[in-house]
Amino acid sequence: MNVDGRPVERWRAGKARNLFQYLLVNRGRVVHRDRLHEILWPESAWTPRSSSVKVAMHALRRILDGGGTGMPPAVEILHQDHGYVLHAESIWVDVEEFEAHCADGRAAELRGDHDAATRGYRAALALYGGDFLAVERADWIGEQREWNKSLALQALKYLQEEALCQEDFPSVIALCRRMLEIDIYQEQVYRTLMSVHGELGELGRVKSWYEMCARRMHDDLGVAPSELTRKVFERSLAMGRRPRRLFLNAS
Repeated sequence: MNVDGRPVERWRAGKARNLFQYLLVNRGRVVHRDRLHEILWPESAWTPRSSSVKVAMHALRRILDGGGTGMPPAVEILHQDHGYVLHAESIWVDVEEFEAHCADGRAAELRGDHDAATRGYRAALALYGGDFLAVERADWIGEQREWNKSLALQALKYLQEEALCQEDFPSVIALCRRMLEIDIYQEQVYRTLMSVHGELGELGRVKSWYEMCARRMHDDLGVAPSELTRKVFERSLAMGRRPRRLFLNAS
């Protein structure tokens, strides 16, 4: 991370880093002190006399100060309405951009503009690199992580359905596999993979995806695949056994 062109190589305290992360994701919005205390110290109750947030804020401000350059700071944290608000207009945040592209894609989808929806969702997925703050552990981070996953899955599902309509089976398979990287328990995705491989006559792949689905559902969740998944498996096997006509230079 760089602030005003200066690398921030060491954080004076983990709480200062966590405080910055939360305020940056919520930049431009006032966050009350009790909420910040809940984020940073979820195991202890906040009281008006608590100084923990002030101490973490002091450490954070020392890290983010202008460094004596005389220039306006790139990041400014103000005390407002019994809370704090972070202003950082010149900082680009990938999470914000990701959510904005998802919102654009969804709005275009609702108005029936498929080209714009595809552009929005593809732009969002280009920014989605996996779990939000993957090495960090906090309830709010887990919530944001799950929210990002749901948005990514929504984008992937739209693109998958579009690829299915165009019978672009390689793209369907690639999109399904990416969906399973996010959530391995989506039976619908396994059903789509089985159907596509059945259409392609790839019976081994049909069997492999069904067995993987069944194993994950049983071992991790203690349940069996649904009856619908079983029927799709059987139908895909039957589809893959159909004779196919090949036209090889028949002229």
